[in-house]
Amino acid sequence: MNQADAQRIRGILLSIGYIETEKEEESDLILFNTCSVRQHAEERLLGRIRSLSPLKKQNPELLIGVSGCMAQNHKAELLKDLPLIDLVFGPNDINQLQKLLEEAKNKKALGNFACKGTFEGENTDGIVLTRPFSAMVNIIRGCTNFCTYCIVPYVRGPEVSRPIDELLKYISDLASKGVKEIMLLGQNVNVYGKDLGMTEGFATLLEEIEKINGIKWVRFLTSHPRDFTESAIKRIAKLSKVCEQYHLPFQAGNNRILQAMHRGYTRERYIELIKQVRENIPNVSLSTDIICGFPSETEEEFQDTIDLVKQIRYESAYMYYYSPRPGTKAASMKGQLSDEVKKGRLARLIEVQNQISNEESQKQIGKTFEVLVESSASRSENAMLGKTRTGRPVDFVGNSSMIGNFVKVKIDSARNWTLSGKIVEA
Repeated sequence: MNQADAQRIRGILLSIGYIETEKEEESDLILFNTCSVRQHAEERLLGRIRSLSPLKKQNPELLIGVSGCMAQNHKAELLKDLPLIDLVFGPNDINQLQKLLEEAKNKKALGNFACKGTFEGENTDGIVLTRPFSAMVNIIRGCTNFCTYCIVPYVRGPEVSRPIDELLKYISDLASKGVKEIMLLGQNVNVYGKDLGMTEGFATLLEEIEKINGIKWVRFLTSHPRDFTESAIKRIAKLSKVCEQYHLPFQAGNNRILQAMHRGYTRERYIELIKQVRENIPNVSLSTDIICGFPSETEEEFQDTIDLVKQIRYESAYMYYYSPRPGTKAASMKGQLSDEVKKGRLARLIEVQNQISNEESQKQIGKTFEVLVESSASRSENAMLGKTRTGRPVDFVGNSSMIGNFVKVKIDSARNWTLSGKIVEA
């Protein structure tokens, strides 16, 4: 979501005359687009901004701004705590960026910090794609789940779906500009259209995107297991453009902890969901999010998470130890665990998942995959990087003219997640 927001920010800045530079010392404006999900990210931001003090002394006209969820969460506190900052605005203020920059040149500027997102004024002219053949598309903003550990509903606001007609025009415009792959984004894509009165609107949207010429691959993030129905899975399984890559966060493998997290499903329901996905979508690649060390989690309950990882056998996982977020219910729960316990559990979890990832990768050796070529690798001029429909990175020997195109690669070696091979058809 933050990367998609950064695309919009870049587009606005370029449209009003800014030129992007890789050198901080050349900058007239430095913007940090932030995340507030974990404490570590916030701490890193504070250190980075303080490191700009010498630049600010050399160039008092330099504007330093903070956007994104951390800005939405802390607002004016950031200006008070970090005098170097000139501008603070939330993710729902991006459309006001030009006006805010003008204000910041004369005084400190604060966004309105609207609690509800909007898609007003967004079009394909207002973004800059890192890769011209691949685009991220926000289909729904906000979240109303209020998982007890998560700050997102407080900083992103309630769910707001982008009208389907607007979305289809937006994606068609992307296709006409050469985009071949899109990633549909939302805090919970499975409830897309619910606020618009649609039933299973996400499946309907995917069925309509299937008809758009030029778009070849469609991915989506993130799904909420509670809202992913069997009927939606069966409808999506019939679509040739939707990639066989499903990210289904389970967060914890124990029912008491899932209830304490306010996740809205049980371990048994989650396992049944995985069964439905695998029955309907052969060769699906599964990934997930996992939190260990949630308040009051016992060693036995943590073992339930380990057991679930071993049972499902994910190709990859995003694994974290619990990070208290002030303002969330979990932050004030009894039974907060020590960092030593949380980090220890995370290390054991990573070890189990890495072994599974490696074993699943080894199974790909000898297979041939269609690969979208994304970039050159830094180690040599002819080393190329791409990814399969299931999202696995693949490296192979080729040339830069292949970037943005599809090739077939036969896999001859594998690591935990990345595959290596040789082109058999371009």
